[in-house]
Amino acid sequence: MGVFCDKCDGVMEGDSGHFWFRCVKCHWVKPYSLDYMDDNTFLKSLAILIQREKEEQEVEPFRAEVVSKSQSSVTIRLPLSTFDEGEMLAYSKGSKWRYLGTVVLKGEFTTVLSDVLALSDLSEGESICVARAETSVGYDLQLELIKKLLSGLKDSGPLVNAYLGVARGNSVALRRRAQEDARLDLSQVDDSPHRVSPVPSGLGLDSSQGEVYSRALSLREGELLVVVGPPGTGKTKVISEIAKSFAERGFRVLVASHTNRAVDNVVERLPLDYTLRVGLPERVLLELKKYLLMYRAKEALGEHYHQLEAERGKIKERLTKLLRDKRELSGLYEESKKLHGDKILLDKIQKLGFEIGGLQDELSRVSEEIDRLLLEESMKLISEARVVGSTLIKCGLSPLDRFNDFDLVIVDEASQAPLTLALIALSKGKRWIIVGDDKQLLPIFKTLYSEDTGEYGYVKAVLNELSVFSVALKHSKVKFMLTNHYRSHPEIFGFSSREFYGGRVSVVSDPVGKTLEVRGFGLFSAKPAAVFVHVKGCAEFSKPSYKNQAEVDACVEIVRRLTMLGVLQEDVCVIAPYRLQRNLIGEVLTNSGIGKVEVNTVDAFQGREKKVVVFSVTATDPRTLKFVSDPNRFNVAVTRAQCKLIVVGNAEAIMCEDSPIKHFLEYAKSINGYFEWENVS
Repeated sequence: MGVFCDKCDGVMEGDSGHFWFRCVKCHWVKPYSLDYMDDNTFLKSLAILIQREKEEQEVEPFRAEVVSKSQSSVTIRLPLSTFDEGEMLAYSKGSKWRYLGTVVLKGEFTTVLSDVLALSDLSEGESICVARAETSVGYDLQLELIKKLLSGLKDSGPLVNAYLGVARGNSVALRRRAQEDARLDLSQVDDSPHRVSPVPSGLGLDSSQGEVYSRALSLREGELLVVVGPPGTGKTKVISEIAKSFAERGFRVLVASHTNRAVDNVVERLPLDYTLRVGLPERVLLELKKYLLMYRAKEALGEHYHQLEAERGKIKERLTKLLRDKRELSGLYEESKKLHGDKILLDKIQKLGFEIGGLQDELSRVSEEIDRLLLEESMKLISEARVVGSTLIKCGLSPLDRFNDFDLVIVDEASQAPLTLALIALSKGKRWIIVGDDKQLLPIFKTLYSEDTGEYGYVKAVLNELSVFSVALKHSKVKFMLTNHYRSHPEIFGFSSREFYGGRVSVVSDPVGKTLEVRGFGLFSAKPAAVFVHVKGCAEFSKPSYKNQAEVDACVEIVRRLTMLGVLQEDVCVIAPYRLQRNLIGEVLTNSGIGKVEVNTVDAFQGREKKVVVFSVTATDPRTLKFVSDPNRFNVAVTRAQCKLIVVGNAEAIMCEDSPIKHFLEYAKSINGYFEWENVS
């Protein structure tokens, strides 16, 4: 289908890698839209984007030395004990990252169970970079899914009408519909009144929560429910009650999200006897250890597992000792080689090398036996569980990749979930509930932004087409909104309710219960709960990010004074839109003895909350302010606080352009919450 320019009627040429169309005549740019793209074009464009994201992903690399390798594993030496057992690693010799394997021995000498390709590519004594591979695996899972979809697609309309149907090969309900040559049309779900299930008394749900609950319990196979959950409206509570009710009726439920915390928040509310949490212990809340699949599998295997683990422990201990001995002898040999060499030392080193290789193979053998037993037990536990919690990526990995028979799949925090990543989980179910908020952050595709587009708005338009929640919200007939806010002081959420939700969300939180317990004055008093602090700072670009030293100093001093007034460090967080600003604030706080205060970016803090939130705007020029004041991003930033919200920025720069940040500044003035830092400090 031809696409023509809205400005001059010229022909628009597509750049599938960035999801833009550009006019060949006037060079005007506009984003792709699913409304005029066929399935093949969209999926091929998405594959290009995901591949580029994979190639340009930001990883935290660690320099390592290959000290030994055997037929099935490789041992690397790291400066610190960096990785945990069970983690997947990738390695690089230059710019390209390749899959290395799974850690079976952690510590200074880390042993990784590797595949043939990695083993053949590595040599002893070689220096490499290693990093966690889960993000890369996530990209691979999406690319694999797209490949399957492209090979099985029929020529039938836009992808939005196929939204879940594209995954029909992995879903019982969708396979049935595929036989009728049908895609799941989101606009055809039955929402007639007789379908509504009653809400049991005693659940403590408000009216909007109860409506979502009753609609969810009425879902038939092949139907989808979309739930808009603004900040603090109790979506976790609703999800847990829905999952619990389905489980108690004999159904199987999968609860998934792109973040571990969102999954944990639901799982901790569910009964232990029928709930499992899939994931690494290091990524799961400590108090949820008893829910962990691996913990339960090891417990079920009992003495046999402990015997094998004890055997593996002895091998690890012996292997670590020999690796250290070999390293010491190699150092001595290098010194002696400068003089005359030492054949005795060389013989000892070679002998140690053979023994180390044998121990590595033995470690691999025992580890594989343990993994086999754990997999068998895990499969059994998952098949018996009524509710399983997992991240979207883990849904596509062993052992969950073998299960496609869930009666209900719930995806939480779906606004940030890319379409293809969410489909990995959604394809496992017969019914679907997608929970998110189109007024919060969208999926992160860092390579989408192009300087020559000139406008951040183009990126946002594309992201709306790539968010599983935004697409569902746009095309689904059955969608409901949670409308009562409980998290924050009314003065805090009162702004967001009006600015972003058109007043549709009522603030029902108790002002007394959400008032900060602090005996300060002015800026440092409990009221007003939402304030703006004008700092005469200027943003500086320091590749590849921005910083604002004046705001760094102000934020640190604000936090210092709050803690001196009795506010616990653990109850305070500082949020910044840029990583460099985050890093600078965190470094100064740590050096000032206030290191327990959490400092993070807006993107990393979605779904979180703290009693006190300090937000550093950082930006001062129109271009960067446009990014920071993006409604979705700013909404997340100002809805994390329960009792006190302090926005720090340059009021003079902000007042130059109409934006949500300007509106907040005006709102703060209207409730006597405007302060000038030079008068405070």
